[in-house]
Amino acid sequence: AQQGTISVRVVEAGSGKPVDQAQVFVAGTTIGGLTNAEGRVTLRGVPAGNQTIRVLRVGYAEHKSPLAVTAGEQSLDIELSPVAVSLTPVVTTATGETRRVEVGNAIAAIDAAKTVEVQPIKTVDDLLTARVASITVTTGTQTGSGSRIRIRGQNSLNLSNEPIFIIDGVRMTSQVSSSNLFTGGAQPSRVGDINPDEIESIEIVKGPSAASLYGTAAANGVVVITTKKGRAGQARWNTYFEGGLLRDINRYPTAFTIFGKRADGSTAPFNFCNLQRVGTGQCTIDSVAALNIFEHDSLTPLDWGNRYQMGAQLSGGTEAIRYFLSADHEDEVGVLHLPDFERNRFKRDKIPIREWTDRPNAMVKSSFRVNLNSTVNPKLDLQASSAYIKVDQRFSLESNATAGLGSQVFGGPGCLICDPPRVVGGGLGTPLYGYRAWTPGYTWQEKAAQGVNRFIFSANANWRPTSWLQNRLNVGNDFTDRVDDNLLFRGEGPPITATYRNGFKSETRSDIRNTTVDFGSTATYNPRPWLSLKTTIGIQYVNFVQATAVASGTELPPGAQTPNAAVTRTASEAT
Repeated sequence: AQQGTISVRVVEAGSGKPVDQAQVFVAGTTIGGLTNAEGRVTLRGVPAGNQTIRVLRVGYAEHKSPLAVTAGEQSLDIELSPVAVSLTPVVTTATGETRRVEVGNAIAAIDAAKTVEVQPIKTVDDLLTARVASITVTTGTQTGSGSRIRIRGQNSLNLSNEPIFIIDGVRMTSQVSSSNLFTGGAQPSRVGDINPDEIESIEIVKGPSAASLYGTAAANGVVVITTKKGRAGQARWNTYFEGGLLRDINRYPTAFTIFGKRADGSTAPFNFCNLQRVGTGQCTIDSVAALNIFEHDSLTPLDWGNRYQMGAQLSGGTEAIRYFLSADHEDEVGVLHLPDFERNRFKRDKIPIREWTDRPNAMVKSSFRVNLNSTVNPKLDLQASSAYIKVDQRFSLESNATAGLGSQVFGGPGCLICDPPRVVGGGLGTPLYGYRAWTPGYTWQEKAAQGVNRFIFSANANWRPTSWLQNRLNVGNDFTDRVDDNLLFRGEGPPITATYRNGFKSETRSDIRNTTVDFGSTATYNPRPWLSLKTTIGIQYVNFVQATAVASGTELPPGAQTPNAAVTRTASEAT
C-alpha cells in the first residue's frame, strides 16, 4: 500500500505562538509524535487515503483535521484554542499512552514538572500529598525519613499495603522501612531517593483493577513515574538553587510535679506526691511545679534546621535523537541539636562532640540522570534512561526506642532543680535538668546512619510494523547498594543495662536488585468512526533479590569502632 509523509505545524490560535509537546497522531493508528519547540513534528508511514489528524495538548482544546493522504510529502498547519482545563487528558499504563476516557481503570494524574516549578517540593512524597483523592500519605518526622502511602486505605491486616512503583516502564524498589537500623520511629524509604525535579508526570492506578495491568502485586495500586525527556530543538538549560530554614512549630506538653510532705510529719525527703500517695493519705500536697523543656532555650533539643538544593538540566536534540541531562545536590540538617547545657557539659568533661551527636538528623543526596530518545525510522523508537543516586543520612533514636529521645524528654519530674536532686543513674551523676532518666547527649552518642549508592537503568523499544499494531519492550534494573551503620563507643551512651555502655558496632551491607522485562503487543481496530477496539497481549517478568550480610560486635575496647575489634562477635547472612 502507498504511504505518505505529513509535516505538521501546531500553533496557538490568535497569537500564532508555536505549541511544543503537543501529541499529534493519526486517529485509529499508532502513528504519532510530539511537537518540538517550533511546534513541528513529522509523521511518516501514513497510509494513503482519508485520514484524521488528532492533536492533544494540556491547556488546549482537542483538534481534529481530516486529510486526504497521498504518496509523497504533505504539510498541515493546525491552530489550537486555549481552554481553562484539559478536556482530553492522556495517561500512561502498561498498554501504552491512552486517552483517560478510554481506560476502564481509575487513574489520577499529577503534572509533576509544573508542580515542582511553583511549590516547595522536596520529595516524591510531597508530590503525592493532598493532590489526589483517596490517597493518604503519612509523612515521616525526621529529615530523610520515608512516608507511608495508602491508596484507598488498608487492604490487609498482615500483608503489605504499599503500592508498587513503576519508573520509565520498570519496577522500582520502594520499601518504606529500607534499613536494618532500629530507630524506634523514622526509617528511610527508597521512594525518597528519587529526585522530584527529574519527574515529568505521575499517574496513579487505583484499586484491585490495577492488577490487570501489572499483576497481583499491584492489588494495592500502582504509582507510575515518567521522567523528563529531551525534545527536538536548540539546547535548553535550566538551573535552580534554593535555600531554606526548618523550624518545629508544634506545641509540646508541660510536665507537672506535685510537691508535698509526709502525712506522719516526718522531715525525711518525700516531695514527689503522685496521685496514688495523695489518695491514700501518704502525703499532703504543698505545691505544684511545672516545666516545659521545649520553652527553655538552654534545655530544648530543638533548634533551627537548614537546607539547600541546587541543580542544572540540559535538554535538546533533533527529531532523530533527543537528550535530557540532569545533576542535583541536596543538603539538609534537621531541627534536632545538642542543647546548650549538654554542650557545656561535654566541653567541661572533655567529651568529644561528634557530628551525629551535635546534629543527629541530617541528609546529603546527589543525583545524576541521562535520558536518550531516538527515532530510528518511522516505525521504530528507542529510549534509554539511567540515573545514579548517592545518599548519606543519619537519624535520631525516637520514642519507641528505649534509648530514644522521646522516652526522656516526656515524663520528666517537672522541675529544673529538684529536691532531692535528680541525676542520671548508673553512677554517672549528671543532673537531669527536667529530663526523665538521662539527657539528649547520652542518646545521641549512638550513631544510626545509612549510605546508599543506587543505579536505575531502563531501555524501551516501540515498533509499529503496521498502522494498527504496536509492539513494546521494556527492560531495566534497579540496583541499590546499602550500608547501615550503628555505632556506640565504649564508655558512652545511656545507662540502660550494666553492659550497654561497653560499646557496640553493627554494620549491615545489602545488595538489592529489581529486574524487569516487559513485552506487550497492542492491536487497534476501528469498525466505526465512533467505535475503537484495542487488544493487548504480553508478558511481564520481575525478579527481586536482596542479599544481606550483617557483622556486629559488643564489648568494644576504648576507641575501637569495628565489629572485629569487639570481644563478642556475630555474623549473619540472608537472601
